[in-house]
Amino acid sequence: AIQWDVAVEFAILEGVFPTTLENPEEDIIDRLVGIGNAVPEDVDLGYHLCYGDYKHHHFTEPKDTSVLVRVANAVSEGLERSIQWLHLPVPRDRSDDEYFAPLENLELHPETELFLGLVHKTDGVEGTLRRLQTASKVVEGFGVATECGLGRRPAETIPDLLRIHAQVAEGGAASKATGAGAQRSTR
Repeated sequence: AIQWDVAVEFAILEGVFPTTLENPEEDIIDRLVGIGNAVPEDVDLGYHLCYGDYKHHHFTEPKDTSVLVRVANAVSEGLERSIQWLHLPVPRDRSDDEYFAPLENLELHPETELFLGLVHKTDGVEGTLRRLQTASKVVEGFGVATECGLGRRPAETIPDLLRIHAQVAEGGAASKATGAGAQRSTR
């Protein structure tokens, strides 16, 4: 499997990093499609769209998921092959409807699994469920993950993060929360 981590590109799209690209969004999407199409079809492909994780802080806080959705839709549309998964970040302080509302416009192919990075160690199961329940109002059938994976986490925090994942999934907590959600658009 290959996962493309897409963080610097979001810093450019959000105006945080300077760029020499004439049409940043179009050029970035073209490049993301190009690197995706370079992966053989028999190799699983995923994209991790990201707002950075330097010392557990974003380079900028997204106002909502609209830029993530725009990029995800364009890449999904432009690829000549399948995406097996897409991972989107959810900041720990965003359990509001406004953050998740643009996900209603997410258009992924049926074979693409969506993962929302709404697991945070700082507020545990309670915060994870709060974010999950809000996201479930506009999208369903998604997996849960940490916001930016486990690679930058100190080893001693991994057991707690895995416990949060397990507790959220245990007893159907995730399915109960997602059961009320609207159906995600698929092509």
